[in-house]
Amino acid sequence: MQGDAAVLIEPKHRSVMMIDTGGKVTFGSHPVYQTANRIETRPRVLEQKKLKEQEGLAQSVIIPYLHARGIAHIDTISLSHQDQDHIGDTRVLLENFRVDRVVMPAGMAELPAYQRKIKPYLKNTKVVEATDRTKLTNCPLTIRYPFDSGLAGNDDSLAWTGRIGGTEIYTAGDLDRSGEQKILDKYPFLAPKIVKFGHHGSRTATDPNVFDVWQPRIGIVSAGRDSRYGHPHQEVLDVANHERMIVYSTQVQGMLRYVYQKNQGHFEVSRHDITKSKGTN
Repeated sequence: MQGDAAVLIEPKHRSVMMIDTGGKVTFGSHPVYQTANRIETRPRVLEQKKLKEQEGLAQSVIIPYLHARGIAHIDTISLSHQDQDHIGDTRVLLENFRVDRVVMPAGMAELPAYQRKIKPYLKNTKVVEATDRTKLTNCPLTIRYPFDSGLAGNDDSLAWTGRIGGTEIYTAGDLDRSGEQKILDKYPFLAPKIVKFGHHGSRTATDPNVFDVWQPRIGIVSAGRDSRYGHPHQEVLDVANHERMIVYSTQVQGMLRYVYQKNQGHFEVSRHDITKSKGTN
């Protein structure tokens, strides 16, 4: 399954932040639904069925995990861009948690994906269309991209950085190499040591020149097993090898947890099947 979702829980639940929500990507034509010996044509009913069909792992994984952590309130849901595998389960989270705000790249509120999949389920949730000039309270991360309003595509993905457990982290949805270079040019002081590889480890991201400046120590691949896209691409793993990074992958290690206290942190994994890894040493 292709999807991207992470949760950042500060100590004592000082803030809870979801970064993307996952969602199932379907391929091919959409089925025609037939109920009670008749073909269902009501737009609202068909839309509800389609959204249900496109749900990812929110019901089976994300919601139980958050409930097990004692979480009933999410301060921030960040939607990096409009792709289904990043926003598809937002509706499920909005229906099951009190959410203070949804943050998304400036320009996304005008798009059909937002109008259909998110807006009808907001209730009292505030919407923030953001650029790197947007300042948020009670949020552990800082927005570094986009710089201007756009069409919420890969090249407009929200990029966040912040210091967690004494270590600078970077995450940016499906942002491409050009966007990474723009961030480096505008924020030359950034030096993230934990990086979530852009676009699930696609060759479209992870610019070797940017990474040569940042010199990160740890890289995270968020991608489904047996990815039909071949993620992570070898070019990305070559960059990681060049930088002598430790690579963690959800394909191999399953759910990843970064546990920290003050300025110390470590990773925990749910699977240890390293024999199937495409990763690096």
